[in-house]
Amino acid sequence: MDVRHAPHSGERSPRRRLLAMDLSTADLATVADAMATLLGGTSLSNEDRVQLLGNALVMEALRPHWIDGRSPGEAHRLLRTSDPELADAVEALAPMCLGRAEAREEARRAVAEVEELLAF
Repeated sequence: MDVRHAPHSGERSPRRRLLAMDLSTADLATVADAMATLLGGTSLSNEDRVQLLGNALVMEALRPHWIDGRSPGEAHRLLRTSDPELADAVEALAPMCLGRAEAREEARRAVAEVEELLAF
């Protein structure tokens, strides 16, 4: 499904097809197509899309282990035991995701300070 092209007459738009999908029993290809459609329909930059997907990967990888009051570190150690390759990917992505989130927050604070200074 390519969201850049208008549907042919009688064909539903990508958004309508997405809304009509029952993803509860969908296969991997269908969910991937739905995600691509969803991301393609946003105004997010490519960098923001990558950030979003990186954050989602880290959270989904840790989710099964980050329960019962466990810390993120404990969840990661359990992930390392159950799936070392995925733990390696999380270790590679997490600092990038955190660093970019911190940089964005710092930029927001700087803009707020400049706006405050200009308000005088």
